[in-house]
Formats: sequence, C-alpha cells, structure tokens
Amino acid sequence: MKKSMITAALVILGTSTAFAGLENSLVLCRNQKNVRTLRVEMGEDQKCRAIYTKQGVDETIGSGQITGSCEEYISNVRKNLEEAKWNCREIKEARTSSVIRDAE
Repeated sequence: MKKSMITAALVILGTSTAFAGLENSLVLCRNQKNVRTLRVEMGEDQKCRAIYTKQGVDETIGSGQITGSCEEYISNVRKNLEEAKWNCREIKEARTSSVIRDAE
C-alpha cells in the first residue's frame, strides 16, 4: 500500500489590520487567483529581513537592524499592491498541517 503526503493550505486562525509587530505575522495579498505574501523574519544575527513571496519564490526586499525599517519595506510594498487593486490583509496567526492519505 502506497502512502502519499498531502500538505493542507494555510489555515487562518486570526486576522488584524494593524501593523504593530509584523515580525510575528504575514501579509497576504490576492488579486483574482494570484497570491503574494509579505513577512518580516529575524535572523540569528539579530537583523530583520523583509521577505516578499511571488509565485512561491521568496525575495528579500530589505533588511535592517531595527524591525521598524523592515516593517516600512512591507508597508510600502503592500501600499503599492493595494493601489494596483490587490486585496491585502494581515494574518497574525497561521499554521500549516499535513494529512497522510492512503493511495490505492
């Protein structure tokens, strides 16, 4: 019997429109079936990185010593997307889950 792994999509647990504390959240932007994500990650070097994901590829769009500078990068890209008619929202908590299913 073969086993296949199916990864479930992002499960949204709570959302907010505030920008405070973006280092713990994800900004999800949609335009029809297209999706872009924006997030701030803290590195082991204590520097923040603003990450923009397009078609599943992460790109660092800015970095800095202060989280606020990375939040500014995210805010600017979000503003540009929204001006181009994208619908963006901040997701404060999310998780992914995996389901193991028997394949026959």
